[in-house]
Formats: sequence, structure tokens, C-alpha cells
Amino acid sequence: MERLFLECTVRVFLLISATAILLHIMRVKDAAAKHRVWTGVMALMLLLPVWATWRPKVSLRVLPPLPRAMSHGPIVTEGSLQAPVAQKLSSGELLLVSVYLVGFCVLVLRLAVGTIHTRRLIRYAVLQDGVRTSPLCASPVTVGFFCPMVIFPENWREWEQSKLNSISAHEEEHARRRDSLLQWFALLNRAVFWFHPAAWWLERTLSGLAEEACDNAVLARGNNAREYAACLVELARSVSRSGARLNIVGMAVPGGLLRERLRKIIEIGPRPRISGSWMGCVAVVCAITCAIAVAGTVEHAEKKIPLTNQTARSENPKAVAEQPSRPSCRYCPNPEFPDEAKKAKISSASALVEITVSEKGDVDAKNIRVIEDPGHGFAQEAVAVVKKWKFNPATLKDGKPTKTRTTVEVQFTWHSD
Repeated sequence: MERLFLECTVRVFLLISATAILLHIMRVKDAAAKHRVWTGVMALMLLLPVWATWRPKVSLRVLPPLPRAMSHGPIVTEGSLQAPVAQKLSSGELLLVSVYLVGFCVLVLRLAVGTIHTRRLIRYAVLQDGVRTSPLCASPVTVGFFCPMVIFPENWREWEQSKLNSISAHEEEHARRRDSLLQWFALLNRAVFWFHPAAWWLERTLSGLAEEACDNAVLARGNNAREYAACLVELARSVSRSGARLNIVGMAVPGGLLRERLRKIIEIGPRPRISGSWMGCVAVVCAITCAIAVAGTVEHAEKKIPLTNQTARSENPKAVAEQPSRPSCRYCPNPEFPDEAKKAKISSASALVEITVSEKGDVDAKNIRVIEDPGHGFAQEAVAVVKKWKFNPATLKDGKPTKTRTTVEVQFTWHSD
């Protein structure tokens, strides 16, 4: 279980870091383009739990190497083995799962409450002169998933026409982009990965980019930048007086980084929109990089240990006369110490098994023979662990990997508390 959380943490970190670096290298400044890229990253994060069950494997060796022991031994007849027994979660793992579920449930409950109140806000909004209003709104807000709508505060008639046009354009852009739906998924992603700071950062980033993209759309329609900035300041004061943008408990509608927005509106103005061809290039590069980060399997760093004095014979018919090199272990985790041996107060033992290492370095799980069995369940645990081992395959003189049959020793050590 600890490995699962560690793997998710590393994978999300690689995903976020790689995307940020690519956006910087490719000089993507347009808020709408960046918002689309980060939305894709958020979608990949949400798919990580499902993807992990059937993804193609690409090794990402970012964990420290594990100790291992291997040696030589004779070849004998195969013995009968039982399947290893599934282990229960330890007390530490149960605590870890409990803490995660508490955090997840709190954030999901908060999101559910906000969603219910949003539906009620839409249901009880009043339509006046073609404009939906609600006394719960301190400033205009776009709500709804598939058919988003803009809801104004009741005092909207007091606004000047230029202010109404600017704010309407901003909220209509939110509705066109389905920002309320995307923000809901960002909050769900934050609940799933609440233990990872990147999830919280991504939610705030998507919110800020959505606001910036809508600001650019307003300015692109010819609205005066300073007048529009003044409108935002006035709306912010209204929100400050009411205490919240929406007077509803549980609503998660971020206000955005107003000071940074005003600076970009007045000093920078609308950025030129990214061309379709360049956006396509950015999407392809980011997709390839993210696919590697998502599909990769987090493993322990490689620690090559040659199988000294060990017989390795090729099973390639064309290479019988050619002596292959010896395979070397690159990922060989330690075995579990059998409970039967603990009860017998045995502190150490070793089991010899014969295995077949494929051209890819995998162990053939259906072709494992026990050579020396010390009893007390050691053979079963030895077979179970060697199925997980990974090797640098044996090679012929021309460097071509070849399938080999070899013998390994699995050592067991146990220290009682």
C-alpha cells in the first residue's frame, strides 16, 4: 500500500513537471491554450487508478535499489508447490488507508454539498427581462455542467451599459468554454489526490487560467482595458462586503487572483492567440511526454549483480554451440519469510530453484523448478518471489539477447523482535 501511494506521488510529479517544462520551452503564453493542456493533465490524473490495471509498462527506476542474494547450485527434479497465501494489510497500511479515506470523504462531501446547492441555485433563479437573477449572488456567476447559464445579482439594473456588456461577455465566455464543468472535475481530482500538493496547485491554476482566458476574450471584443479593470474591482468590493461570491455554504467557486489579473489586463493586455498548427505541435509533444509518465512503472534502481560461477545455457536452437553470457539481476526484491518457519524458530535458510530467463529478462512463471527445498514453506516463497524478478538477459557474441536456463539461490533471513 505504501508503494501505491509512493508510485502515485512520483507519477503525478513527473506528469506535472514534464508538462510545465514543455510549456516553458515551447513558450506557450496564451491562457486558453495552457488551460487546454492542463485540463488534459487533470484528465490523465483522474484516469491513473484505472490505467494502472492495464497500462503498457515503461520502467521508471526512481526508487533506491533493493538488496538481493543469488548464487549457484545443481539442477534437480521439480517438486510440487502451493500458491503463496495473500497477506493481510499491516497496521501501518490500515492507518494509511484510513487517513486517506478520511481526507477523500471530507473533500467529496464538500463537493457534493456545493453541487446540490448549485442545482438549487439554478432551480430557484428568477428570470427578469431575459436575465436570470438570485439574491444569493454577490457578483455574476456561471453555473451548470452541460447547459451552463449566467446568474446575476439582483442589482444588475443599476450597472452602466458598458459594465454590463463587459461582465456579460466574460461570463458568456465561461459558459461557452464549459468552465464550471471543468472546475468541478478539478475539485474531484483534488479530492482523489488530496495528499499530493500538485492536485491543489492544478485546481488553482485551472481556475486562474480560465479567468485569464475569459479576460482576454473580453478585451479582444474591443472593450477598454482600464474600464474593464475598474468593473472587476467594483465587483470584488461587492463580494468583500457580502463575505463571499455566493452566499451558499459548501459552494466552491474561486474568485481568482484579482491583483495578478488586473496587472495582466492593464499592463499586458490580450495576448495573441496561438496558431492552430503550433497548438497541434504542443498537444502532440505534451501527449507523448504525458503518456510516458503515465504508462511508466515506478521500479527500484538497477543494481547489476552477475551470477558468478553459475551455469547458464541458451535455449535458442541456433546458438547451442555458442556459450552465452550470464544473465544479471536488475530487480530482485527479497522474499517473504514463511510463517511456518517463524513458528519453528528458524532464523535463516536458502532455497535453490531453476528458472528460465527470456530474451526480455522476464522469468517464465510456468517453468520454475525447485532444486533444493529446506521445507517449512521456503520453497513456496522462493517460487513466489522469483516470478517477480527481472534480469538483464544473457547475450550471444553478437550482442543478441537469448533465452537461458539458469539456477539461483534465494536466501531468507529473519530477526525476531
